[in-house]
Amino acid sequence: MRTIEQVKSIKRVLIDELNELPEDNAFGDSNNYDRNRLHGWIIDLAYIEEYGAPNDQHNDVGFWFHEESWSPLSDYEQSINDFTEYERLLRYAAWLNM
Repeated sequence: MRTIEQVKSIKRVLIDELNELPEDNAFGDSNNYDRNRLHGWIIDLAYIEEYGAPNDQHNDVGFWFHEESWSPLSDYEQSINDFTEYERLLRYAAWLNM
């Protein structure tokens, strides 16, 4: 089971992602589906943040929160971890070059 800090962290990432999502994708198609999906995840995460558990155990956020099964939210979380590690390596490389 995830902690409330992890819930807050992924919620911040999804809010940033939603704010940066353009109206249309590179192919000229609408991003409404992605926008609605992010909205739903953010609402579910806010519910967990407020009440300590998901309101639906069988949706993407419920699976992610209980770590029971693969969820698309895991991709976001893995991307955050990869970026953090990459950033740490870049900082170390820059320090070594000084």
